Amino acid sequence: MTLYKPTLIISELVVVKDNRDVLRTKFHKGLNIVSGHNSSGKTTTLDFIAHTLGAEDIPWKKEALLCDCSLLEVLLNDVPVTLRRDIDEAQMKPLYIYWGPLESARQAPFSSWEVYPFRRSSNKLSFTQSLLLALDMPEAQGDGASNLTMHQFLRVIYADQPSLHSPIFRIDSFDSALTRATVGDYLSGVYDDRLYSAQLKKREVEKSLSAAEAELRSIFIVLSKSQQDVNIEFFGQQILDAERRRNALQIEFDRLRSERTIEEDKKRKNNEGASRAALDAAKKALAATLDEVARQEAEIEDSRQFISEISSRLNSLDESETTRGYLSGLTFNFCPCCLSPVQATAPETPTCSLCKTALGSPTGEAQLLRMRNELRVQLKESTGLLGTKEQSIAKLRLAVPGLRQELRRLERRYAELTQSWTSEIEQAIERTLRELGGLDQEIRSLYENQKLASVIKTLQEKRDQLHFEIIELNSTIEALVLAQDVRKRDVQLTIAEAASRLLKLDMYRQEEFRTADNIQFSFSDNQVTVDGVSRFSESSTVVLRHLFHLAVLTASTKIPEMRFPRLLILDGIEDGGMELPRAHRLQEIIAAECKSYKVDYQLIMATSQIAPSLNRDEFVVGRQYTEEERAISIH
Repeated sequence: MTLYKPTLIISELVVVKDNRDVLRTKFHKGLNIVSGHNSSGKTTTLDFIAHTLGAEDIPWKKEALLCDCSLLEVLLNDVPVTLRRDIDEAQMKPLYIYWGPLESARQAPFSSWEVYPFRRSSNKLSFTQSLLLALDMPEAQGDGASNLTMHQFLRVIYADQPSLHSPIFRIDSFDSALTRATVGDYLSGVYDDRLYSAQLKKREVEKSLSAAEAELRSIFIVLSKSQQDVNIEFFGQQILDAERRRNALQIEFDRLRSERTIEEDKKRKNNEGASRAALDAAKKALAATLDEVARQEAEIEDSRQFISEISSRLNSLDESETTRGYLSGLTFNFCPCCLSPVQATAPETPTCSLCKTALGSPTGEAQLLRMRNELRVQLKESTGLLGTKEQSIAKLRLAVPGLRQELRRLERRYAELTQSWTSEIEQAIERTLRELGGLDQEIRSLYENQKLASVIKTLQEKRDQLHFEIIELNSTIEALVLAQDVRKRDVQLTIAEAASRLLKLDMYRQEEFRTADNIQFSFSDNQVTVDGVSRFSESSTVVLRHLFHLAVLTASTKIPEMRFPRLLILDGIEDGGMELPRAHRLQEIIAAECKSYKVDYQLIMATSQIAPSLNRDEFVVGRQYTEEERAISIH
């Protein structure tokens, strides 16, 4: 069969208590039926599956809470991975992942497992992020700033018993129309991660624009009150003029001092010593800052090369997987060297199509997943560290001009103190010193104003660039929204047509199902209507609920772009007081629909009254549960 991505298949469930397997069930692709008497553990089996995949709010039975943990081997896009999660009434338990099959996982040391929390952090992926990456699915944002989780996806994938009157979603403690709409759009393939990225980027740009405009407003308010000009070129010319005047005064001052010498007194020596010490300290501070800038520049360049190397390795992994997938499909009827016919092998034996060498286990793909996951974590951490280093070096560079100006001032001050001057021209020297001091203050003020003008110019350029970015993002978002609306109509039409066709196959118990010409559904309202009617008898509600979920699965086998992972779990097939013939008819409708699928999929359903035509090994998994031999073998 064809493999659409994403596809999630359950291979085996194991529940452990006191290092002993108390429940072990193997599953296969296609239709899987869990059968047994009422209250014998069918629902508990499905709850273990959902819990291990990341579901919350599981109504645990007392017997289930006695168990320690559950393990689940799954195929993520046909790659075996093992999941482990502790069983507890506490919410948001972490998930342990082993990138390989269950048999290898149980023999591997605990250090080979990777632990992922329920919630993500700045330096740690959540288990939802890890599983989505493995399934080649993008992240999606839900209500507010939170991201959708496996729990939210399983509210549609797993139709459990307590949610009998909830036609689309499992009941959740924290629910909102926006979250339901986002989950529905995401699983339907309507949600475009490029649109999400553009919308997220727009929010960030708008926030930066608001901050830049607010800063500019504050600066101009202060300048308007002080009646100052902030022209950079004007300040630059003023600085040059002031420096020329100061140089001329300095030459005159040096000439006056050279015309007479006086005996240095103790006070002068003390002043010279203090000035020399300050000058030495300023030189050391400037040198240390420049050294630190050079050192950090080298570290930043190393970090950039490291990030580039990680990105290159990720691309190489993707190219390796693509090349391997392309070449693995080539078959040879004749040897390209001697033109002899190539002998075929048994289909169940995975061998090379040319040399007939037995191929290895699929754990190679699992290792690729693990390596890609580790590289993405390193990339995220290295990018964060690079940003911190760039902020640090920016502060150091900003301090360098001030340190140089202070050094020049101290050098001039020290030179002035070490020169001799004559008493006859003392008044001229004092006047010159006062003028030099005034010019020094003027030059400092001009440099500060030039710095302010530079900041204003930078902010204005940043503001204009952000305005331009918002215009481009608005154009991108508008185009993506239009494309999303087109996809949404196509998916809704496909689901509605499948639901209409399936409902017409039901036994004649509900008039609206007999015609079912107009199927309308809303993920945000969690509602399905048939010919304008949304309230039915309890048994008809069960039929509608299961056949609508089956219609979603059907649509996912026809539309490759849908992110519904071709996995459906149904419980309570005969709930709502449904008569036995109608329950059997519902099961037969489900089985017939599954038989029509041409792609890899899995449907797991639990029933206490299995239809005779389906009571076969190709459908039934595990043993039949009874009051005496329940699903969980505690004793």
